[in-house]
Amino acid sequence: MIQPTGYTWFIDHYNSLIDELVENGITPYVTLLHFDLPQGLEDKYLGPLNRSFVDDFKAYTEICFTTFGDRVKNWITINEQLIIAKFGYDYGIAAPGRCSISAGFPCSAGNSATEPYIVSHNLLLAHATVVELHREKFQEKQGGESGISLVGQFVEPYSESSKDRASATAAIL
Repeated sequence: MIQPTGYTWFIDHYNSLIDELVENGITPYVTLLHFDLPQGLEDKYLGPLNRSFVDDFKAYTEICFTTFGDRVKNWITINEQLIIAKFGYDYGIAAPGRCSISAGFPCSAGNSATEPYIVSHNLLLAHATVVELHREKFQEKQGGESGISLVGQFVEPYSESSKDRASATAAIL
């Protein structure tokens, strides 16, 4: 990630990648946060557990809109914020591996009763902040759209039998 390290080789890499996609007739769709929370922000203030994450995410996305927006018209702010919150801050099975020690998962820190909700809240605030930034500062000149990618589940019964229908219903609940 470009922020907070300032590694410009990331910009060079993604510029080349986006150029290659466009040259080959492929429309780029860019996900600004896809399960790759910056370690620097985790070390500094526990990442999206802290409201400061919203401002840092906005600064990062502004760099992306400015640098790539002439070629990228499809922006996904955050991929599956629920998975980030549940797996990283409730179950502790994804980065940063936080959960209540009593939850039965191998975690050394965290609170499964509160942290997933704080993280979800801050990620949704970050999403809304970035969409507002894109619409107010970039969309008129660059065009394009911005949105979020949510996780969902679709279940269909194997057959019309009452057992299969009941199983499908139970899987959704």
